[in-house]
Amino acid sequence: MVRLIAGGISAAALVAPAWAGEEILYQPEPEWVEVAELPPADSHQGKPMRLIESQVLLDGGTVWEFRDVALAFETPEMLSQLGTVSANWLPDKGDLIVHRIELVRDEETLDVLADGAGFEVLRRERQLEQRILDGGLTATLAVPGLRVGDTLRVAYSVTRRDQALDGQMEWSSEILAEPLPVASGRIVLAWPEGQAVQHQLRRADGAARLTREDGMTRLAIAMPLAEPPEMPDDAPVRFRLAPTVQAGTFDSWEAVSASMAPYYATEGTIAPGGAIAQELDRIRAAESDPLARAALAVQLVQEEVGYLMNGLDGGNYLPQTPAETWEKRYGDCKAKSLLLLAMLRELGIEAEAVLVSTTMGDAIPELLPVPGNFNHVIVRADIGGETYWLDGTSTGTRLQTMAAVPRFGHALPLREGGAGLQPIPARPLPVPGRTVRLAVDQRAGIALPALFDLELTVTGPDASAFRMLAQLEDGDQRDEFIQGAATAIIGDHRQIDRSIAFDDESGSATVTVEGLMTTPWNMRDGRYRLEMPYLPAASFRFDNDRARAEWRDLPVTVNGPLFWRTQVEWLLPEDGAGFAVRGEPAFDREIGGNRLVSSGGIEGDRIAITQDVVSHAWEIPASELPATKREAIRMKRRLPTFVAPADTRRAWDYRGSDRAMLEDLEQAYAVLVEREDDDEAGAYTNRAIFRAGVGDWDGALADLDVALEREPAAWLYRRRAQARRQLGDLEGALADLQAAETLDPANPDHFKQVEILGQLGRGEEAIALAQDSALVASNPDWGDIQIAYAEGWAGQTEEGLERLADLVEFAAPGSEAFNALCWYSGIWNRATDETLPVCLKAVEQSAGGIGALDSRAMVLFRLGEAEGALTDLDKVLAASPDEHASRYMRGIVRLQLGDAGGREDIAVALAAEPALEAVYRAYGIAPPR
Repeated sequence: MVRLIAGGISAAALVAPAWAGEEILYQPEPEWVEVAELPPADSHQGKPMRLIESQVLLDGGTVWEFRDVALAFETPEMLSQLGTVSANWLPDKGDLIVHRIELVRDEETLDVLADGAGFEVLRRERQLEQRILDGGLTATLAVPGLRVGDTLRVAYSVTRRDQALDGQMEWSSEILAEPLPVASGRIVLAWPEGQAVQHQLRRADGAARLTREDGMTRLAIAMPLAEPPEMPDDAPVRFRLAPTVQAGTFDSWEAVSASMAPYYATEGTIAPGGAIAQELDRIRAAESDPLARAALAVQLVQEEVGYLMNGLDGGNYLPQTPAETWEKRYGDCKAKSLLLLAMLRELGIEAEAVLVSTTMGDAIPELLPVPGNFNHVIVRADIGGETYWLDGTSTGTRLQTMAAVPRFGHALPLREGGAGLQPIPARPLPVPGRTVRLAVDQRAGIALPALFDLELTVTGPDASAFRMLAQLEDGDQRDEFIQGAATAIIGDHRQIDRSIAFDDESGSATVTVEGLMTTPWNMRDGRYRLEMPYLPAASFRFDNDRARAEWRDLPVTVNGPLFWRTQVEWLLPEDGAGFAVRGEPAFDREIGGNRLVSSGGIEGDRIAITQDVVSHAWEIPASELPATKREAIRMKRRLPTFVAPADTRRAWDYRGSDRAMLEDLEQAYAVLVEREDDDEAGAYTNRAIFRAGVGDWDGALADLDVALEREPAAWLYRRRAQARRQLGDLEGALADLQAAETLDPANPDHFKQVEILGQLGRGEEAIALAQDSALVASNPDWGDIQIAYAEGWAGQTEEGLERLADLVEFAAPGSEAFNALCWYSGIWNRATDETLPVCLKAVEQSAGGIGALDSRAMVLFRLGEAEGALTDLDKVLAASPDEHASRYMRGIVRLQLGDAGGREDIAVALAAEPALEAVYRAYGIAPPR
């Protein structure tokens, strides 16, 4: 069902409805109208809408609406955007009557119609793309002579007599409120004595004045109203409705029900032996259970009858006959519901048509009883003691999903003799509307990218979009959709294979994706941890704001109806040995109208978790909100975190025969590279990052060469500089860093350039570069630090040492100067007993940060205090195991202390960063032979 439609006059809205109105009428204002005076020009500064009047007469079954609009054209843009008057109306219900079109210029009034201007009538279906056919006409007039500074005043009327209402009347409108730029306005409702008109205002307290004079009752509302109080978006609709006024002659919901019921009588609408009867025979033959038969009937109406709203000849309220709907194979909600209702009754199932609102359900009981409050018709069926709400215009309904309850709040049954409103209570969905199955294979190691298989299954109405995509020939559009759907679940990933399929029997669509994703395990406190972000409980929130005094009693809307299930299976390395769980992987909680159920944990060589979120209420009262928030926070704090053993294999720890463990990942990357378009670099870049992470610098360099040919980006040059340096190509690395700086001069990497220049024996160039860099350094301390390091590489270590000592003398607390002097003294072997207090200061200021500890370890090593150096290096690597320079140095210290295990530290460090050997040799540090 579609509500009576209001059309527009560019700046004003023309309502369209009344009898026999294909021709525009030009007449004076009717006698019952009180024509307003145009407000003075100086009264509307900043308010171009000088006047908006709406006067409505309800009399004898006809609603006559008079509108008077005056718009000041203050800018040239307004001329181009609003200079054409257009009006839409429905001629089967009434007339469009134009009273005046005037230009007010310098207090002079110019009659546009008197000069021969008139509207041109166009026939067009304005909403055909939404499958709505209303027979509307459009009248347009480009206003001649309109200038900047003019005020355009348009007055017109629309009459409406709806065929379906049998003499009853209804009218409703929003009431304009600030901050809309309206200088003056009114709504006036009028009806003669003897007309049983009811009226109602919402959010407009004290704005109306009721008078009775000369046999006429008038309700006048001045506009604009004061801006209504802001309401939170999560409050139920009844608290968020705009200011409105309604009027009608129905005295109760029962009266509305009784007036519409005859249009949904089904007796005799299905001819024996006819096409519909034959479909019913097939249903009877296929199923004996009434519920299964009802499901087949709903499926038939949903899938064999297309949607088209036919508003012609009273069709906004009057349904097509079932025979006509079946023959044409299209219909709107009224037609499809009547067809479904007739079929169900023929099958012996108790059912009735009901009016609902898809947008204002919880507000309906507080509104005036008029048909226009509803915009949809569905069928209520009672089967086996259970109520089912069946929507012929929906999609994907099957036996297992029939018990789903739509979020319409209230329904008005259409019964002979009338019926009152019925609530539509929430109840849990019978089956998941969305099921995610995620299988992740990290048997090779949790620090590596993960192989995954993802399956997303959607049932009910949401599956229809997937169904259309499954049938698309446009593979790019389908793939883009699948990429987006998977990203919403698991985040950034690369897809190796993907598909989408629709199962007609179950009405479900399934998306499957096979691919690679970045490992979600994060290093914290020296251990890898997984908090499983893919589970529904991880994203569950109940942080609704009710801090304002005027909001404290407002209920909170619960999202739904919703039933999400996620099943995760995570294969672990080393058969799961040493992995532990913190928190509660299994729980069953009721929180804010939702039930959250989780089960599973670590099961041998894998993590297995199943989690459900099911809504079972439409809203919760404000009184429950504090406890709900507390429970949600408590639940979030207890969510499981999976913890890897401290010695779990890192990405750089695959050497010798262990590299065979990387073969599956290499094969996956090879597929991505093979599929890469010739002008794209993403797959090569991703494989290069992976290879660099596992110490395959030759492979990383080969991929970066290809990537840079296709995408010469600064960050890729920096990546290749790193690879070249690890492989000993210092000249190539320097050239790449310089190329990156040319492309991205705002982010030069001068520290690395200085170091490479020093290794190449070009110390003077290093000093010159550092001096130039210091001139634009955002922090002067960093400029001096950089120059000092350059001096060290140039062999001027005493000059650098003195520069840093001067910097420390005047350094503010927290300055990096302390750590810089400590590190410099260590690497260039200039440490003394006086250096240690500087190092201690650096450690204290960094709260034990690994950079300062690493620097102090270097100084202690130089001072011959190997045990102290080892203690600091152990702390660094416990906190951050991928500090390869620290591991290399620890290996040397351990060997110095006679611990042969230092060889393993050195081998691991050089496997990850082979360039370390040359750098430390330049410092004068090498493993003992």
